[in-house]
Parts: sequence; structure tokens; C-alpha cells
Amino acid sequence: MDITNSTDMDTKYKVTGSGGPPMGGHDHHRDFPSEEVVSWPTLHAGRQISLHPNSSGPWTVYFYVQGKGFIATAETSDVQVTLMRSGAGFHVQAS
Repeated sequence: MDITNSTDMDTKYKVTGSGGPPMGGHDHHRDFPSEEVVSWPTLHAGRQISLHPNSSGPWTVYFYVQGKGFIATAETSDVQVTLMRSGAGFHVQAS
């Protein structure tokens, strides 16, 4: 699984396994408690990381940028999850 931040801003991110999202819901835009997000790793602007999950999918990928949360679901481990600009905001895509 490749996770890409194609924006010009750093983002926090988190990946959870098939046990289900800890925050509930399946919406693609969400406000997360900043107290929790502070412990998430940072994915710098324009960077990509590759993960090799040991558990079975699906996986939920969370991004947090400019005080807003964004969610994508990765059904397989060979998916590309990308945070990108959308006008003045952001959106995520899993392909």
C-alpha cells in the first residue's frame, strides 16, 4: 500500500486494520480530536510512504490537515491512497 501526500502541506496520517475504524462511521470527511491526532506520524508535503500490512484488509487510512480529517478505505494491499487538493480544500482517493 502506497500512501501519498500530493499537497503542498504536511499532514498527519493513521492506518487501521480490518478490525474497523476506531472512530466509527464511514464518511469521507470528518473532524478528529486534535489530542489524538498529535500522536500520529507526519507525512510531509509531496512525499510518499509504502506500507506492507501484515493483517488482512480492508484498511482505513485517515489524514488530518488544516484541522480537518479525511478518510479512505483500501480494500487490498496494492492500493494507492492519495491526499490531494480540491479547490481550496482536500480530498482522498484510493485507486
